[in-house]
Amino acid sequence: MTEEQGSTKLPNAKRLKVESEVSNRYQTVDLKIWLQNSAHERLPLVDLRSNEDFEKRHLQQDSSTIVHLPFGDLLSGERSCELPPRHVEFAILVPSQVEGKEIEDFFFATVSKATSQSRKPWLVRQIIQETENIWREAERLEIMSTVSADAQSLPLPRLWKPDQMVEHKLLPMLGERLQNSLTEDNFLVWDLGSGAGRDVCFLAEELKYIAQKVSAPVTINVVGFDNHKGSARRSLPLWKNRMVNDCTESRLVNLKKLDVLENNIKNEQHLECIYTIRYLNRRMLEYIATQAPLRVGCLFAISHFCKEQGGGWNWEHPKPNSVLERDELRKMFNNERGWGIIHDEMCLDGDHGRTLINFCVEKI
Repeated sequence: MTEEQGSTKLPNAKRLKVESEVSNRYQTVDLKIWLQNSAHERLPLVDLRSNEDFEKRHLQQDSSTIVHLPFGDLLSGERSCELPPRHVEFAILVPSQVEGKEIEDFFFATVSKATSQSRKPWLVRQIIQETENIWREAERLEIMSTVSADAQSLPLPRLWKPDQMVEHKLLPMLGERLQNSLTEDNFLVWDLGSGAGRDVCFLAEELKYIAQKVSAPVTINVVGFDNHKGSARRSLPLWKNRMVNDCTESRLVNLKKLDVLENNIKNEQHLECIYTIRYLNRRMLEYIATQAPLRVGCLFAISHFCKEQGGGWNWEHPKPNSVLERDELRKMFNNERGWGIIHDEMCLDGDHGRTLINFCVEKI
């Protein structure tokens, strides 16, 4: 039996008090209720237990998504970027030693403790409190595993999403190139303005998996460039926890200094692709289009806010001068400058419905 939010009590008798303006509704459930929907309709589950407890026993991965994120690592901020977007519903498996107030403060708070700014709470819809009955039931249903998590193959299950162009445009092209690779070379991909490093992580995982699957004789290396020291601080724990720290790299580079970027390019012989997501530096784009010493076959891709043909820009962020014109990239990366256009498509972002351009070219 479950109770709706407002009267729900966790087994540890700590009530989750969610502020009245939060529309979040959840249930405390047992394993049977979480499992009652088909695997594809079931809520993804975040296992909040410690590494030691997870290694001892955990729920097996089937078609549903189960991600292990220790609660302590979420509180420290080390792995909070691996939680789903705040519009995605999910369930949590709560360790017996974690207090309900701690869960309330982290998942349901509408004000950030760090910035005092308002924020959306995560959409936790089901809470499973760890008990021995949970594991007895899991064993009976043959969905409990004691196999070390290190035995899992890439890509690991994930709740976060990479940029849509990276996932749906770049990965298929890079994957095809990787499968057709016959030489023992570096397979090098650059992310300019990599931020928290999730797109770097996604490509590293997927390309590493493809290389293992087809026994490609290449060395994967996905590099994130950013001018903020905090980028590496956020990226490196993510890459380590996602088991791709052996094929990822963070470089502290001021991308406004084009000579520094040029020196980086000159030192690389196997640059397969450069891309940039939601980062607009027109001088850098013009340099890449006209002067960068890139090899034939190198891909360049960008996803950024863009005005519709002949249209204005009615959003407060970003400012109109930080938004691309519809044909700006096509004029910059043209055949006369040695580029062949592969993709030039408009879409909408998933946050506010703002128009984006997904643009990809190849050096010819």
